[in-house]
Amino acid sequence: MSETSLTLSDLLPDPIEGLADQLKAHAAEHGGGAVPWGAVAGQAVSGLKGELGKFSLFEQFAQAWVGIAAIRAWRDPAKQPAGETSIVPLGQHSIAMTAEPALSLVVAGFALPPLKLGLNATATFESVHLSVRDAHLVAAALGKVALTSGLVCGSVPLHPPKPLTTVKLPGRIPFEPGWKIP
Repeated sequence: MSETSLTLSDLLPDPIEGLADQLKAHAAEHGGGAVPWGAVAGQAVSGLKGELGKFSLFEQFAQAWVGIAAIRAWRDPAKQPAGETSIVPLGQHSIAMTAEPALSLVVAGFALPPLKLGLNATATFESVHLSVRDAHLVAAALGKVALTSGLVCGSVPLHPPKPLTTVKLPGRIPFEPGWKIP
């Protein structure tokens, strides 16, 4: 994982405790047979990480920031001359992110209904300074950030929300070509 390419998959716990048990229960509920659930769980985690790896954590932040009223005010050309970059400070705030991936499993040739999971994450920012140019969010300078993440399978918590200490965010995030402020 590089600092410039963090994705939602980086918010998953490693290992995901209890996933093999949930896969086994799901298969039993739908007529699936006995298989080595530890191996199936490993493949499921790989697939899950692959799917969540398609979603940039920084794009999730940008999408939330361009929707804030204080930032939306900067889409007015009268507020900022063309080509000029303005710095917009945001105080303490949080961004909640959710993903609901579904694992599609084929066990011994038998296709099971998708097993639905829920990833819930929150980024709490002490402060952020956003760079806005021509009604686009072009960069973010981060202050202190606390990330928490949790994973559920239906109503069963596989990984209760807890602070993440292994994810390191860069001090500055460039957005190229920039996020249009709606």
